[in-house]
Amino acid sequence: MPAAAPLLLLLAILWWPLVLPLAPGHLQSPPTFITLNGSRLNHLLLDTHSGHVYVGAVNVLYHLSPDLQLLSWGKTGPKLDSPDCLPPIDPTDCTQAETTDNTNKLLLLEEVKEKPVSLIVCGTVLQGICEKRSLENVSQVLYKTDNPVDTQYVAANDPRVSTVGVVVEQKDVMLMLVGRGYTSKGPGGIPPITMRRLTPVARHSAPAFSHEELGKLVVGSYSEYNNHFVKAFPHNHYVYFVFSRRDVWGKREYRTYVSRLCAGDPNFYSYVEVPLFCGGGYNLAQAAVLGYHRDQPTLFVAMAMGQASTPTPTDRSALCVYKVEELDKALHGAQLLCYTQEGKDANNMEKAYIEYEVSSNCLKLPQDSLIKYPCGGEHTPSPIASAIALEATPTFTWNPLITAVTTATEVGHTIVLLGDKNGRLHKVFLHANGTGTKYDTVEVDAESPINADLLLDSTKQNVYVLTERKVTKLHIAQCEKHLDCHSCLSNRDPYCGWCLLEGRCTRKMDCTRHAQPHHWIWSYSRERQCVSIESLQPSILSREEQTQVQTLIPDHLPLSAFGDVIISHTNITFYDCKAVGRLNATSCMACVSSMWPCHWCVKDELCTHDKSCPRQHIIYNSRVSVGPLISPRALPSPDHSHFVCACEQEQSMPRGPDSCPCVWALQSFPLVPVGFDTELSLQGKNLDIFEVMLICRLSSHLIHLQLYDCSVGQSDCSQCRAVAANYGCVWCADETPGCVYNQSCTSGTTDTCPAPVVTEVEPLTGPLEGGILLTIQGSNLGQSFQDIQAGVTVAGVTCTPLPEAYRISTSIVCELQACANVIAGPVVVTVGGSEKGESQQTFSYQNPQLSRIVPEKGPLAGGTMLTVHGSQLLTGQRTEQRSDQITGLNEVSDTWLICRTSHSNQTGRVPVKVVFGKAERILESVLFSYMEDPVITDATPMESFYGYVRSSLIPERKCSRRCSSAVVSFCLQIQELCTNVTSERMICKSPLVEPKSRIVRVWFEMDNVHIDFPSIKNKTFTYHPNPDLFQLNSESRGTPIRFKPGGVLAVEGKGLTLAMRKEEVVARLGDKECDVKTLDNTHLYCEPPEEQPLALDDSDLPTLKVLMGSLAFDLGPVEYDNDSHSSVPLAAQIGLAAGAAVVVLIVLVIILMYRRKSKQALRDYKKVLVQLETLEINVGDQCRKEFTDLMTEMMDLSSDVGGPGIPFLDYRTYAERVFFPGQKGAPLSQNLDLPDSRRQTVEQGLGQLNNLLNNRLFLIRFIHTLEAQQSFSQRDRGYVASLLTMALHDKLEYFTDVMKTLLGDLMEQYVAKNPKLMLRRTETVVEKMLTNWMSICLYSFLKVAGEPLYKLYRAIKYQVDKGPVDVVTGKAKRTLNDSHLLREDIDYCSFLFLSQTLTVLVKSGVEVQPCPVKVLDSDTITQVKDKILDQIYKGAPYSQRPAADSLDLEWRSGQAGHLTLSDDDVTAIVQGRWKRINTLQHYKVPDGATVALIPRSQSSLGVNQFYQTGEKTPMLEGEEEEGLRLWHLVKPSEDPEIPKHRKSSMRERERAKAIPEIYLTRLLSMKGTLQKFVDDVFVAILSRKRPPPIAVRFFFDFLDDMAEKHGIDDPETVHIWKTNSLPLRFWVNILKNPQFVFDVQVTDSVDAVLSVIAQTFIDSCTTSEHKVGRDSPVNKLLYAREIPRYKQLVERYYSDIHNAVSGCYQEMNSTLTELSGMNSLVALHELYKYINKYYDQIIMSLEEDAAGQKMQLAYRLQQVAALVENKVTDL
Repeated sequence: MPAAAPLLLLLAILWWPLVLPLAPGHLQSPPTFITLNGSRLNHLLLDTHSGHVYVGAVNVLYHLSPDLQLLSWGKTGPKLDSPDCLPPIDPTDCTQAETTDNTNKLLLLEEVKEKPVSLIVCGTVLQGICEKRSLENVSQVLYKTDNPVDTQYVAANDPRVSTVGVVVEQKDVMLMLVGRGYTSKGPGGIPPITMRRLTPVARHSAPAFSHEELGKLVVGSYSEYNNHFVKAFPHNHYVYFVFSRRDVWGKREYRTYVSRLCAGDPNFYSYVEVPLFCGGGYNLAQAAVLGYHRDQPTLFVAMAMGQASTPTPTDRSALCVYKVEELDKALHGAQLLCYTQEGKDANNMEKAYIEYEVSSNCLKLPQDSLIKYPCGGEHTPSPIASAIALEATPTFTWNPLITAVTTATEVGHTIVLLGDKNGRLHKVFLHANGTGTKYDTVEVDAESPINADLLLDSTKQNVYVLTERKVTKLHIAQCEKHLDCHSCLSNRDPYCGWCLLEGRCTRKMDCTRHAQPHHWIWSYSRERQCVSIESLQPSILSREEQTQVQTLIPDHLPLSAFGDVIISHTNITFYDCKAVGRLNATSCMACVSSMWPCHWCVKDELCTHDKSCPRQHIIYNSRVSVGPLISPRALPSPDHSHFVCACEQEQSMPRGPDSCPCVWALQSFPLVPVGFDTELSLQGKNLDIFEVMLICRLSSHLIHLQLYDCSVGQSDCSQCRAVAANYGCVWCADETPGCVYNQSCTSGTTDTCPAPVVTEVEPLTGPLEGGILLTIQGSNLGQSFQDIQAGVTVAGVTCTPLPEAYRISTSIVCELQACANVIAGPVVVTVGGSEKGESQQTFSYQNPQLSRIVPEKGPLAGGTMLTVHGSQLLTGQRTEQRSDQITGLNEVSDTWLICRTSHSNQTGRVPVKVVFGKAERILESVLFSYMEDPVITDATPMESFYGYVRSSLIPERKCSRRCSSAVVSFCLQIQELCTNVTSERMICKSPLVEPKSRIVRVWFEMDNVHIDFPSIKNKTFTYHPNPDLFQLNSESRGTPIRFKPGGVLAVEGKGLTLAMRKEEVVARLGDKECDVKTLDNTHLYCEPPEEQPLALDDSDLPTLKVLMGSLAFDLGPVEYDNDSHSSVPLAAQIGLAAGAAVVVLIVLVIILMYRRKSKQALRDYKKVLVQLETLEINVGDQCRKEFTDLMTEMMDLSSDVGGPGIPFLDYRTYAERVFFPGQKGAPLSQNLDLPDSRRQTVEQGLGQLNNLLNNRLFLIRFIHTLEAQQSFSQRDRGYVASLLTMALHDKLEYFTDVMKTLLGDLMEQYVAKNPKLMLRRTETVVEKMLTNWMSICLYSFLKVAGEPLYKLYRAIKYQVDKGPVDVVTGKAKRTLNDSHLLREDIDYCSFLFLSQTLTVLVKSGVEVQPCPVKVLDSDTITQVKDKILDQIYKGAPYSQRPAADSLDLEWRSGQAGHLTLSDDDVTAIVQGRWKRINTLQHYKVPDGATVALIPRSQSSLGVNQFYQTGEKTPMLEGEEEEGLRLWHLVKPSEDPEIPKHRKSSMRERERAKAIPEIYLTRLLSMKGTLQKFVDDVFVAILSRKRPPPIAVRFFFDFLDDMAEKHGIDDPETVHIWKTNSLPLRFWVNILKNPQFVFDVQVTDSVDAVLSVIAQTFIDSCTTSEHKVGRDSPVNKLLYAREIPRYKQLVERYYSDIHNAVSGCYQEMNSTLTELSGMNSLVALHELYKYINKYYDQIIMSLEEDAAGQKMQLAYRLQQVAALVENKVTDL
């Protein structure tokens, strides 16, 4: 080894401590990041050409430089939007639209010939439309659409739903393929995968981003599959999608799939997918990337384990790796099986199938089909799914969830970067065998998940990481931070190795001689040991010494090639003997006993590494060997005053700590007074080496000296003389007397001390019995206890001192002795024979007394605050209570004291005893009673708002005592005191709690009794957000609203009933109360006083203030409307009924006058409208009150709506009622009734008939032939159409095509005649087919729009039932239909309309439950039973409740009084030929009576119930029952032979019936009450908030196309066609028959109201102007003012559909595929009956058709006939 090498290496070693701390901070470059706090970041895009970075965030786009400097930014939101509305958004049409954040869903680069041209940006708003932006300035929009069509809806409109995309080039055209998850809101029918143009195409008139005429993946029921897309990427002319979805074909679990299609396949014929299996149960893909492993393309997928059968991932995740070669092989195999082997393998097991409910099947095509058609064709099946999963074993598992993955390759090795949900980036080295090793973790952004967009820059040396608020640029490899070989290799970074000759940690390609052996050492190679120095001589050096160091290193290193670098390093130890000597006070011992070779120079007091001292006398280290030296020996001097050092030569030189001089003991006295010189005698060893007296600094023994000062702590003479004599302290009586050392006192000492001084006595009172302890403070109170043992008296009475409490000279504690009388006097202390010391304070003997206690009882648990009253209760000051039942004195005064009772084991009365020393005072006149602990049996309510004290928390307590206190408490010790406490009830206020607080515990505290709230009700006490009430005048705050007396004030709000009842709300208008009538979650209705109240302040108008607990709302001023200038006559304001009648007469007079003037028809129309408006204003108050009552009733319905409470019919029952209305035993509910011997043959024939029906030519000829027969009635046409609908229900797409063909034929007939009459009636088979088709396609829409329809039905039924209904005529007091209006004024109406509340007992087994029901005393018994059943089974399906005629109504009065009530019995009233049906009034049933529904007895089964509610017709006039005619409220008609004296009255009655306008106010009142519900139904049907059903769009487009085809340009004609096809054919049917949709009962009185509403809907859909006059029907008068508004709704609805993009055929077919699935042999058999009936005519028609002859349709029909009924044919 060259001589220079050791020196060079040594310099490196010496400088290492300086280099090491500086190098990491200097060499390691920190990560670059930018924090974007504006909004949540969504996507990251890297332009590899420029290196620029683009970030898509919520409402913002960012453009960053490669080093993350902000270059530009642009806003993308927020925007006015709603997922339920289609863009453009009009706030008037889309009322639920609100300012909505725009979450970025797609961020892609558009490239033309590999050159970037624009940025593609798609967000969630406006149904996910896209736009193009400039790459240089992202705020510049290059392309966007202002009026997008539905084919331009790209991204998901829900931020939680995934969207992925990829840009590909196809025949020089740039296309974008998009994968989009399922969204529940917005337009339906958007496929999961679509292909979209990036530029508009003129020849197709298709805009940019549209998928029109391009491929798409059609799915039957997308919600069933629920795809969640993770990644889309191109590879080798294919496009791949990675996603997870529900495996509908298999076990319905969620799995991960990879799908593939040709990049140049515009029709998606090549679509195929295969499931991915990741061992260990990891089934949900979270992120994916296409990378390379071992130079082969590989798919890396981050998987997560799902929660049960849901798409929600758990925190358990894994990385699985799939070779693309194997993936393509699996996809190719699935295609091949489905093309050529019907999807089955050699074992006939299904391995490939057609997915997504598409009407296609795997085929058996030629074997070379896949070679000829690698991307499929029209004849090949698609979409194909493999049943065989591609399997992989997890390469790496991790917890928490992996959210991002990307890969990098370094010299053939694969590195995987994984991001997790906690913001950490993990680096994993992927070995050749597929296993992974994590070697590093970087925390990027704590607690913020890493986005799936994990991107490498073009150099592949840096990675861009995106989190919620930050973009970070990290170096993947940071080899330079490792400064030595060991650090470089131990990190296990596959990027890094130790470049030996350069002495640094580098990437392999950065090491100059990396190809030569041993020059670049890698941590994963076999030879991965660093070069090390094997030995070092010497290894220990003194820092003051300089010498050469010899090293030994391996001999295989090429040393000649070394540069100025560190090859290896080791440690050398430097020591400092001077520092060692200072480590201990005994420096000699520390020096010579240290581990370093240090020696002690005694005389120099120096620790050195030298073996010689300047002044000799060296003591050597015990660890070092030295030669013979001169050793000193200590000899005493002759006078023994010091030591003499004698030196002699020894073989063994002094070494080690035993040779050190040391002092170990003190021979003189250790007490040393301060301020005096004192001589000390010491004992030690090895002291002879010193020439003078020295004290050794090092000693193994401790020498203790006690320094003291006599004056400290001895303030008086007695204390000084009490000090021990050996201290020599005396009391010096000079000018300043004090305690000093005896040698300091020059004036002489004092032998006696002054008289004692008493400064304080405590307490100053005591009982006559004594026993209390008295504390006496002062000075000179004796030098010992014996001095004062018998020298203390108090008021002349001896006080016995306590020795343990005596403090010398300063304090005496003595026990007071008894005294016979009440006296007072000073405290006297005598010390020995000295003078007496007397206190200035006077002590008094007292006699305390007790008089009473409050309260006198409490619980066994104790805790009662007891107040004891008396006199002189401060006696002894510190009162001690020794009673077993009383603890803890809280407060005390001279006349009372307060204490808290303790626990007791038993109830009873105990005395109260107070102890004053030895004096006991017992209150015997009043005893304290221990009662049972209180029990809370109930506490209501169970909820409250955060911000107010709710004072209606009323627990009931099961005890008869008075609690001293009770509070309701919360865990933060927030308490509220309870009030109005009685033995049975108390009222507690719920404590105020900060919003969003977490309530841990709620309990009631009554003394020591704590009762948790959940133990009372088994439910926790809940806090809700505070309610909110809106201003009365929301548009102009502070502006008064006008109020007409007699009405109600309606206040809107939200969250009003979450924790509040109506009774708790207080509303005040000025100085008067506004009576709260109704409270629901969003509205408060209160009734103000008739006259305007006075304001509480200086303002002129009263203000409405609402108090909800402690919350107060000031809702603005109210101004009463006292305007007398009204167009209504003054007489009309006297009363509602009389006024309305007079106004109606005036209206009639006006109409009669204007009838003579035909030229003034328009003025007549306007006048009627004015009068109608006047009438409605007059009945408005009544309507508002009725509406308030109705809303109160409908509140019970609100919990049902949207849940199982709406009794929707199942689809089968719905279809049966629509297809076959009013028909019992419809084919849907029948089975094929055939003998077993014929069943198989007939079913075979019906199967062939089904095949024939699927032949378009046969079906059309069959229908036309039937319609040509004269005996084929209109009923037959509808029946055959419904049978065909059933038979073809499984092929609705084909059914739709046939229907369109038949409609085309029908249109040609009407175009030649009058096209406006088409579809007006159901006169043909195709018209009924259209009705059925609409009913099928709109069934799912009914589930959405059905809620307001159900509410309307319930509101009508409630309103009708509130008034009398005649069971015979079907007429009702409350109705919209004038022909069903009960006009007669009943004589006993004042009693008739009184509602009774009956307590009904419903027997359910042995259980009897009371139920209050409102009925009328005019109701028949059956009507009463129906109302009872309505109440009991509210919300339940009508088919599940018992029939009224199966039950008897029993009136119960007392214990034994039971009477069965019936419509007819022996008590029925008969007058002539008239018999009246029994009512409650007939039986004199009182208000509040108790009745019971019981099963009908056998004896009463024969009793005829004249009328049963339901869909039955009321008894008609003239119907007879045993010669008697029945009547209920009014007789239907008089007998023809009536007495003459009654004919005049009959004429008056008939005249009253002839003028229905008199009763218009009654109808208007009903109409006003129901108006909101009618509006809700119409708006739901014609809503622009949600996209119209696809079937409606499809059919309306068809009608527009037909009109264009036939040259019909009259918009009114097309409008009529659309009205006749949708509103008239479907919605009117549903409006009139809600029983088609719901399982409900529709009575005739309800049906009459629905008929008027349905007619109004039809009138609203017509194009003709709606005018009313004197001769107009009353039903049209009712809605004369609303119909124009409804017309606008209809016109906008039609216009929106017309202006929207044309319906997509594939989407419509997908919808029809989803609805298909009802095939019935019964329907085929019923159809065959018509074939049999017209067999010859059908055969002849088929034989006349040339095409039918070629298809042998007649022959095939003959085969069917032969099989079905053995018909003899020409076969």
